[in-house]
Amino acid sequence: MSSAPHTQASQAARSLAAALIGDPFYRAVTVACGDDEAARLAMLEAYFALALAEGWQAGRVDLADDGCNGAAIWTTDTPAAERQAAYAQREDALRVLLGERGFAHFSAIVENMEHALASHDLSAAWYLSIAGIAPDAQGRGLGASVLAPGLAAVDAAGAACFLETYNERSLPFYGRLGFVVAGRYAEAVTGCDYWLMLRQSSAA
Repeated sequence: MSSAPHTQASQAARSLAAALIGDPFYRAVTVACGDDEAARLAMLEAYFALALAEGWQAGRVDLADDGCNGAAIWTTDTPAAERQAAYAQREDALRVLLGERGFAHFSAIVENMEHALASHDLSAAWYLSIAGIAPDAQGRGLGASVLAPGLAAVDAAGAACFLETYNERSLPFYGRLGFVVAGRYAEAVTGCDYWLMLRQSSAA
């Protein structure tokens, strides 16, 4: 997939960082920043820039307000070899960005989540990996609007999709979009629970 202009990508990365800086996953992987929230925000901007690049390379990215206020990043039905190559490229960059301890946290959390997914047979499902709206733009319907094109594409493909969230308050929002809770899991690295939510194919 083609990428967005650099300015849009930078704006989207900043918006995602502002939106998700309090999330237990992102706090765990930016452990190298300690209590320096400015450093954490900068590290997350770089993190999300890499995630956006991976999405444009081998998935799907939708921008809220041309990236000014947020984005949604999907893993899609792109051929597995392309997805694996894009992920490996991002993983190499994250190893440097996050530092030894942060990358160890990243790897362990991903492994824990993949283990929890194993019993759900989601190998053919699309994955909403990242979604966020800048805090000062929330409450205006941008969350639903940035997800709408991806959900339409999921339905057109006749696929199921899923997401994971540490934010219990987001469950009703995703429920209105057709997702249902499929499990609640304790995650050891963050010390927090997260929810797995599934949305069945419209063709099912």
